[in-house]
Amino acid sequence: MLLRIASWLFQLPGRLFGRIFNSRLTLFIFFMLIAVGIFGTKRYLHAQHQQEELTSTAPAHYDINRGLPLREAREQCGGPLHDNDGQPWPAAAGYLHQPERPAGSRLQRITLENQRNDFAVVVKLETPEHPQQLAEVFIPAAASFAVNVSAAGKYVLKIRDIKSGCSFRSQPFPLAVEHNWRLPLSLHGHGEVEYQAISTSEF
Repeated sequence: MLLRIASWLFQLPGRLFGRIFNSRLTLFIFFMLIAVGIFGTKRYLHAQHQQEELTSTAPAHYDINRGLPLREAREQCGGPLHDNDGQPWPAAAGYLHQPERPAGSRLQRITLENQRNDFAVVVKLETPEHPQQLAEVFIPAAASFAVNVSAAGKYVLKIRDIKSGCSFRSQPFPLAVEHNWRLPLSLHGHGEVEYQAISTSEF
């Protein structure tokens, strides 16, 4: 009984497809369909592979876009910054670091205004040539702070947005020593001082 069942199962494919393959034309069409299917599958897989290569080799864009929504800016720059290297941020504007000045050095008063921004900032005031830090201050949102620094003639401002974590550096700009200057900290191109995005290590 088992031998009969096995024999019947063995002969079943021939009984089912025998009539199809009796005709040469039908046999030709059958193999053509198989070939078309294989060719179409290979083309699809090849196209997918090329698309993956293009995606993987596209150059990354590392420039910080100042017009990004705050959420995306945080993803790029790592904000918000909850503390200052483990220390809490001050409750009011003030110095984070104030280098010692030589006795008798000429001073210049500069007021850094953060009134237009809804975020706190850390500001470094430096000289452009042979960079020397003149002051490092913390200024809350909508606040200002006046610094007394050694008169240098030209200055560079570095600003870090505490909310987004992004950092910016100004182009060197001159300030006449005889004046008490007020500098609005505008990072979006509306002020007299122009800024460009920099990395955390450059800050």
